Amino acid sequence: MSPPAVVFVCARNAVRSPMAEGLWRLRFGDDAQSVSCGIAPAAWPDGFMISVMAEKGADLSGFECRDLGEAADDPVELVVCLAEEAGPDAAAFAERRDAEFQFWPVADPTTAPGGRETRLEAYRAAREAIDALIARYVRESA
Repeated sequence: MSPPAVVFVCARNAVRSPMAEGLWRLRFGDDAQSVSCGIAPAAWPDGFMISVMAEKGADLSGFECRDLGEAADDPVELVVCLAEEAGPDAAAFAERRDAEFQFWPVADPTTAPGGRETRLEAYRAAREAIDALIARYVRESA
């Protein structure tokens, strides 16, 4: 399968959408057209996100958070929204770009209570949920 050019969108582009971008590239290669952005981007990516993605072999240590508007000139055939609060903006972006829109809700691991290990498990769960959604997309698109 040749993957579509995809834009992953979440609220802050600090956790879920960078995970999705990284997992997409792990599956399809570094040349896959995949970017991520947020509705109100954070100043920097989340450290726990970087750690759990490194466990999968994705180096996101140099990742920079982006605004949805910064993706305006990127190729896009598919827009995937990972956060409910980003849905309206992501759907409007897809419509303006004449791209397919999909909503893949993934719980925000930053809200997980507890200590370091408990929180890391929430991040791992989000990572695995996104990986499973990508795998499902591949199966359904074959």
